[in-house]
Amino acid sequence: MMMGRTEPKQRVLLDCSTLDAFTDYMANRTTAGLARILATPGGELAYAHHRWSSVNLQESIGGFWEEELRRVNWSRRLATSIEENVDYLKARRKAWIEAALRYLPRGHAFSSKVYMIGGYDNVIYGENVALNLANERFVDDHREAVYYLIHELAHAGYFRYRAMPDLAGIRTLGELAETVKLLTHLEGMGVLSPFTLRMKEGGLSDNDYQVLLNQGQRRARVREYFRRLGELENEPDREIREPDYRILGDLSRRPKRLWYIAGCHMAMRIEERYGIRELQAGVKKGHGAFFEAYARIEDPLSL
Repeated sequence: MMMGRTEPKQRVLLDCSTLDAFTDYMANRTTAGLARILATPGGELAYAHHRWSSVNLQESIGGFWEEELRRVNWSRRLATSIEENVDYLKARRKAWIEAALRYLPRGHAFSSKVYMIGGYDNVIYGENVALNLANERFVDDHREAVYYLIHELAHAGYFRYRAMPDLAGIRTLGELAETVKLLTHLEGMGVLSPFTLRMKEGGLSDNDYQVLLNQGQRRARVREYFRRLGELENEPDREIREPDYRILGDLSRRPKRLWYIAGCHMAMRIEERYGIRELQAGVKKGHGAFFEAYARIEDPLSL
């Protein structure tokens, strides 16, 4: 008798310990409350990500969190939204698990913790996630918490198959270009992963998707991204200087979010031409195969 394929068990734990410490601190703002945030796994993960992305940063975890929390506009509306979003995420577990798996290699099994936090960005570090439930977008539309979690879990899945790049260890522009390509592949797949669910639910207010649905804007961003990448590739052997790191911010920051838009465009074109299996396999193969597959489809500078 033929046996059906057994689906792997998905271990994704939602951890509210940092969020509980955050809401208590925002209500009382005590030194002990801040210390409680610093001692949580989610508080530590957010700081680890900040240090990684900031390259050679010497700021302490206490200084980091004090600055982040100072920016939060605390209100009863935000407190209520946070509670509602926790319940909403729990209720929609099946939807976000399925969407996060869509473009990962077949048979992928998550073993991740999602630390629900407040006050920092939505990020991953290794295979674990920090999800900022104080995000204003989540207050206005609880679906955004699901969409952003899908995006971050796609990253967590990606880093099952390779290490996070060592940004502080980059020595040449060629190495910087390869890191940019890896992060473009990573973010492109992250943007694509919730796209189908967003389309189904009409959750397309996020500017990334407005641009992706506008052919003219999308093409312009892709051209600009590849022009900037080409500047790095033209001098691959030159030793990196501190100002060169600015390109990481230039390609990621709003409003253009160039590597998000370009990466998703590339992934969409690959799926159109070769099918979803190519993208799933590409997560294992890495950014080199991703860029090679796209290069066979079109010249981005001619869009």
